[in-house]
Amino acid sequence: MRKGFSLIEIIVIIAILPFVFIVTDGLIATMFSDIPRSIKTIQDNSILLDMIEKLQQDVDNAKDLPESIDGYTASNELLLIKLADRIIHYQIKDDTVYRYSFRDNKKISEDTRLWSMPDTKIKWQVRRKNDKGYAVEIEHHIEYTLKGHLIKKMANSNMYFVGILE
Repeated sequence: MRKGFSLIEIIVIIAILPFVFIVTDGLIATMFSDIPRSIKTIQDNSILLDMIEKLQQDVDNAKDLPESIDGYTASNELLLIKLADRIIHYQIKDDTVYRYSFRDNKKISEDTRLWSMPDTKIKWQVRRKNDKGYAVEIEHHIEYTLKGHLIKKMANSNMYFVGILE
């Protein structure tokens, strides 16, 4: 009995191997690209939902959504929320959302929060009636580039938080 492979066995293996590679190519591509990207998207979404939950709490407790206060003017990058005992500023800057809390024009540092979201695009708008803010609309999505194409996940997501109703 001899040990080893015959030439025919080696040729059969060489002929079958490319088909095995073709079948497993999609699986390997998924393991090394799609799964990590999906995990990153889930992490980005979790951070976004955490920020939105805090914003909703602030809007629910709001006494006013002023257009300007203490020298600050609300815009697409700055959201002002007046609570009973302090003023909250939400600011979008350098792919990060900052939440600052002020009492008597002094920043309360232990109440400051930030959410880093480099792949998340957020736009907010205060809804007004009779020059008084009553709700905050948030439009958001997560975007990244894949093979030269811009991909938007959870696009056209809109949320409304109604705070002050008369």
